[in-house]
Amino acid sequence: MTATEGGICARAIAYLKPLMQDAAPAISLSQEDSPVFQPFTNDLLVAYVADASDHLAFVQHRHLEQEGVSVDQLHAMAISNLQALAEEKLVVREYGSIYVALMGGNFEASLLALDVMWSEWYAHLAPQGFVAVAPARDLLAFCDSSSERGLVELRHVVERAGDCDHGLRSHLYRRTGTAWKQLAVTP
Repeated sequence: MTATEGGICARAIAYLKPLMQDAAPAISLSQEDSPVFQPFTNDLLVAYVADASDHLAFVQHRHLEQEGVSVDQLHAMAISNLQALAEEKLVVREYGSIYVALMGGNFEASLLALDVMWSEWYAHLAPQGFVAVAPARDLLAFCDSSSERGLVELRHVVERAGDCDHGLRSHLYRRTGTAWKQLAVTP
């Protein structure tokens, strides 16, 4: 089966995961059974998942081999699928000095990887550039980098997220060009 015939690679969606530094693996997997990851920031990775009805299934290196897909091709398809999902489900709401992205509960944080969202769709909301937080997979909030009140509110979002399910990182991220750079969360 090839990616164009509906394999897992063709259905994959880009999905942010935290980079676990200095952690011993819970289990050891062969290269072919290992999930495909790409670096995103210094503390986040892009993984690739597909809906398996009752869970999200990770794309593994063996899927690339079986479907004749490169990591770059997988990434392009997964970003395209994330964009299609966002076009269908994304709602951005203003709350005080920040904006919150809502999309159903699994891929909000992953929207950080969707360049078109930041460079086109919502660029008008942050003329001085974006600062965002994504403390959990289902939580993405952002503001204009020049908004002092917005930056305070983003820090509060991180504090309220606490030890939530599917946590990511408690950092502010500043968009520079097409990349996100980690900022310290300070009081």
